Amino acid sequence: MMRSTARRGALISALWLLAGTAQAAIVNAEAHRAQDGALALSWTETSGAAVDVFMGQDPKASQDQMTLVSANDQDGRHSMAALPSGARAYFMLRAPDGTRYRLAERLIPLEGAMNFRDVGGYETQDGRFVRWGKIYRSAALSGLTPDDFAKIQNLDIRYVYDLRSIDERRDEPTRWPQTGAVMASYDYEMDISAFMAAFADGPSADKVRAAMTSFYPAVVDSHKVQFRAVFAELLEGDEGAILYHCSAGKDRTGVQTALILSALGVPRETVIEDFLLSNQHHRISGDAGPMAGMPADVLEVLGGVERPYLEAFFAEIDRRYGGVEGYLAAELEVDAADIQRLRALYTEELSGS
Repeated sequence: MMRSTARRGALISALWLLAGTAQAAIVNAEAHRAQDGALALSWTETSGAAVDVFMGQDPKASQDQMTLVSANDQDGRHSMAALPSGARAYFMLRAPDGTRYRLAERLIPLEGAMNFRDVGGYETQDGRFVRWGKIYRSAALSGLTPDDFAKIQNLDIRYVYDLRSIDERRDEPTRWPQTGAVMASYDYEMDISAFMAAFADGPSADKVRAAMTSFYPAVVDSHKVQFRAVFAELLEGDEGAILYHCSAGKDRTGVQTALILSALGVPRETVIEDFLLSNQHHRISGDAGPMAGMPADVLEVLGGVERPYLEAFFAEIDRRYGGVEGYLAAELEVDAADIQRLRALYTEELSGS
């Protein structure tokens, strides 16, 4: 979780305590996988009360359908042994006042694909939460292993949209388990002229950073067909989950995710923090291939994302369309009624449920 998120959570906790109210909230809830494969949960209950922890393997499971794994947990932490290969756990935290909070591991740890993440769990501006297990994002899927297939099959993914260009798909074809998922893409040529210019007289971190910053506003037009297709599929609302990806799972995929979370009512700062999580879950090697011998600072920029990139994208749609909803309506065929449908399909109210 980003440092700014922790600061905001701490501020929320302080405000609850200063108010002296009897109400409580569960904040700063996280699920991490340790090196030995164990899952570690942590959270803060703002009134200091104990929390009950329930576990299940269905993201839609009610409390009655889940197993109590820790009762009256007062230290805000719970660990459990590694799950069997292919299994994924979903948790529900219940405070004494009935407040509930769904929690899952955001990163799906795969051997052959980076940055494969669940988009769920974020709180919206109206107090709802994005559903877990419904929307996934990833980098390229060309290196998936049999163990990866076992994990993916349990995610019930029904639709996979490849945001990559013709050349990218040809060079690194997707490997996918035989699960019956619909595989979709759009044929286009990637414009890499800005990046070629950045390398013309020798690469530098500043030139690559400038190229990345200019790339994001251009995506408003260059990738609207792909974005529109993903939203159209989301609006179908079928059972199962949807996955979209590009090569690194951080730039085009990052913008697609930012649009989806914004449409669902997630605050912009939270959207940006999710975007920045790619810095934790994507890596780039300078040992071989076209990146061989690249300076370390250039590799760092190429392998990560920075706040100004996504801010440049938002600034462009704010300027031209008056905000995300204006862009969705004008270019992606997603109107106000569609936004309400998306929120009904992909967000939920948890308190007292």
